Amino acid sequence: MNKNKLDLIFKSYDIRGVFNSDITQKDAFCIGKAFSQFVEANEIIIGHDGRLSNIEMYSAIAAGVESTGSEIRYVGLVPTDVVYSLSGLLDLPGLIITASHNPKEYTGVKLCNSGAKPIGENSGLNEIKNKIFEMKDDDFYTVEVNEPTSIDIYFDHIKKIVSPDSLSRNITFGIDGGNGAIGSIIENFKQIYNLNYLPIFLDIDGNFPNHPPDPSNKNNLKDLINLVQKNKLDFGVAFDGDADRAVFIDNKGKVISGSMMTTFISDYMCSKKEKIKVVHNVNVSPHALKILNKKNVELIRSKVGHSNIKSIMREKDADFGGEHSAHFYYKENFFADSAILTLLVFLNIISGKNQNVNEMISEYNFPPSSGEINFKVDNIDNSINKVEEIFDGKFDYLDGLSFFGKNFWFNVRGSNTEPKLRVNIEAETEELLNDVLDKISSNI
Repeated sequence: MNKNKLDLIFKSYDIRGVFNSDITQKDAFCIGKAFSQFVEANEIIIGHDGRLSNIEMYSAIAAGVESTGSEIRYVGLVPTDVVYSLSGLLDLPGLIITASHNPKEYTGVKLCNSGAKPIGENSGLNEIKNKIFEMKDDDFYTVEVNEPTSIDIYFDHIKKIVSPDSLSRNITFGIDGGNGAIGSIIENFKQIYNLNYLPIFLDIDGNFPNHPPDPSNKNNLKDLINLVQKNKLDFGVAFDGDADRAVFIDNKGKVISGSMMTTFISDYMCSKKEKIKVVHNVNVSPHALKILNKKNVELIRSKVGHSNIKSIMREKDADFGGEHSAHFYYKENFFADSAILTLLVFLNIISGKNQNVNEMISEYNFPPSSGEINFKVDNIDNSINKVEEIFDGKFDYLDGLSFFGKNFWFNVRGSNTEPKLRVNIEAETEELLNDVLDKISSNI
């Protein structure tokens, strides 16, 4: 494979996955072969989400794996977290073909080693990349797609973490599937947990005809907000394309940020255990951390990215991990993130409360927040440097640029999948928040 193309494909992997709109079947064959050579396993779990190119990619990736002598455990069209959980349950490496929340023309993969152990820049990714680059320009081949194997052990695993008996039957909520992978399994959970929800866009369609599969953009939540408000539902939840991320809204249609959810779930876990450890990324709100610091929580800071958080959680034996981007990680789930498990945990928490969701979240008194705002920029590093020049005070450089002012905070960091600058701001007042946002946006 051409080195420039290889660098482009692997540029962002340590954060979420291999995202590129120009991966050929030959590239996919090489990726499958190199991954199999790296993990050296007799069997590898492979699944995919609902993107248009995924069967084509699967037939090449699976052939690459089989060319090394490894067998395929094909699990079909599933959310990413199903592959992670199965990797932990079966102690096998896993690969899912997906481009997560990216536009429909993108494709890619997410990888994990046996036991759902993350593969990142410092835990095997560079070795896989080098193996691909060293491959000769030989012919490739493809294989036929077989019937997927059962994933019943996955459902049994989730039931052990959240008992079906623990959920209230009176909670009614909305689901926006975004035409993504959640549609492949939500009916199973409806039956197991007797879920009572109103659905929109649960049919799987790789064209994403209703809106992009990215719930971090509030514009993509309009239909869900309308559904919740019109039908007076208890809350709403929107999944991204591969359903490993879930964004929640309360009964009034207000977005519950990843920072709020990190606080909410951590606080609940505090009530069940004498001392807990929580890993959070740099974008989690300082207000959230201040709340948790006053409780029996040991907070551990991390760079953004699943491989970073999972590695730290394993090292520290942490109970929970939260990202402002709405990825949530659980020790009981092999330290892997799971959106469907987060939905069930959330239902479990509110089942034991006599308040509505808006009242529960409001008790934490979160200050105004911008949410994540994305700006297309010509050069990410230059844009971050410009931001640093216009503010005087304390900066932190763990991941991008974080600024801690007297009455506001922000983090700016480059996207690892797109030419964008991601901005998160929290301020004492809406007026101050808008002033900070204007100052940043006018100088990048």
